Amino acid sequence: MPVSLELERSLDALGPMFEFLDAELERHEVDARTTFGMKLAAEELFTNLVRHNIGKGDTISLNLDFSAERLHFELVDRDVDPFDAESIPEYDKNLPMAERKPGGVGVYLVRSIVDQVTYGYKDRKMTVSVTKYR
Repeated sequence: MPVSLELERSLDALGPMFEFLDAELERHEVDARTTFGMKLAAEELFTNLVRHNIGKGDTISLNLDFSAERLHFELVDRDVDPFDAESIPEYDKNLPMAERKPGGVGVYLVRSIVDQVTYGYKDRKMTVSVTKYR
């Protein structure tokens, strides 16, 4: 059964977000390694929405859905300008540190610990969806 939480569009909402995730992941008996990865992904993506999306929305929705086969969450940021998240350049971990450009490390990390990340935008609403198969 899906569950949701409305979060203030602020980094101060990370605490309540983690409390909600801890409770739900424990309730669904998600192992510690997967719990860590899902929380890390949610933190990175939520932080990116707060810091980088331009708009007037006051809240971001966190929607969770669990099944025997997968864990899924969505972050929904309303009343924001369009942003093509797919345009974020692929992070090249093989470049020497001095040659790396800032940005993209968090998205690279998220993509490496979950099975699927997708972005959608319609009617001033950005949705970031994350899936991790069990």
